Amino acid sequence: MCCFPDIGSWVFIGNLIKVLSSTPYANTVLKRSFITVLDMNNKGHRGNKKLSTLYYRRVMNNAEIDVIPQIMNEDFVFTIPTHPEVFKGTKGFEEEVTGLHGAFPDVHLDVHHKWCFDDLILGLWTGTGTHIGDKPLSTPKGPLSATGNAFVIQGVSWIRADGVLLRENLANEDTLKIIHDLGVKDCTKIYNNAAASLASARQFPTQSTQKTTIQSQFAFNFKFNHPLLLQEGQSESQYENFMATYWNAFDNVEMNITESKREGAINAYRWTFEADHVRPFFGIPATRKRIRHQGVTVWINNSEGSAEKVYFNENLIVLMGQLES
Repeated sequence: MCCFPDIGSWVFIGNLIKVLSSTPYANTVLKRSFITVLDMNNKGHRGNKKLSTLYYRRVMNNAEIDVIPQIMNEDFVFTIPTHPEVFKGTKGFEEEVTGLHGAFPDVHLDVHHKWCFDDLILGLWTGTGTHIGDKPLSTPKGPLSATGNAFVIQGVSWIRADGVLLRENLANEDTLKIIHDLGVKDCTKIYNNAAASLASARQFPTQSTQKTTIQSQFAFNFKFNHPLLLQEGQSESQYENFMATYWNAFDNVEMNITESKREGAINAYRWTFEADHVRPFFGIPATRKRIRHQGVTVWINNSEGSAEKVYFNENLIVLMGQLES
């Protein structure tokens, strides 16, 4: 069963768009896609809940390869920004899981938020592991042999499913953080610059009436979560500071919401971001390059419809690679 989102949700999204597009630094075009609202009381939802448990617990954490063909369509596709080619079919995904556990024998995904729609499983997780395995880790910087270092990263799994089988996983993880944790010097410098820039970012300039409008949409106990933050942001100001790092550095911005899901208090978006790099960004001077970026944002509202938490996940190593190449 599908229906249109309530007017309050459109107002909230519209106000965000208005504020972000009002900065003097960005000529912004934002394309809104149709937002699908799904009935959570159907068979697809119940089947996907079971599939998600098998996927995270037995496949990703326990590396039970024999479970993969039981829960995945034979044409299953796994996509992650740091791999130029997708992993196709159950055999391709078996190679991904085997390689992951070959590099990190104790790898574990702790799924702290999970929502099951009739055609989607959305999981927010924290990944941990120790790089002591015999198999080199494939990274955007090349193969990396065991370093003995441990990592902690955040990630999002956007899994298409039909209640019977998993069909596709569009994953997003903080690859920059994992390579930083493993001690790759180039990435350590980039990561530290990015974290420092985010921590010291100025609020982006908005007119007072617009600022009041957007702040009225946040709950008093609003929290903002981003992989570069050592702890959750404590206010809407932290979120505004984060947005400032983008809107101050890029011009001719085109942001496209490519897919959206909403159920109750949950609003989830997959997006792409294209822009011209015209001012310093995370320690990198203006390159005048046109970049393309993508990520996932999940808003959690309270019972009154105000934003209580925002989870923002992007793969910065892909973005930084475009600026440095």
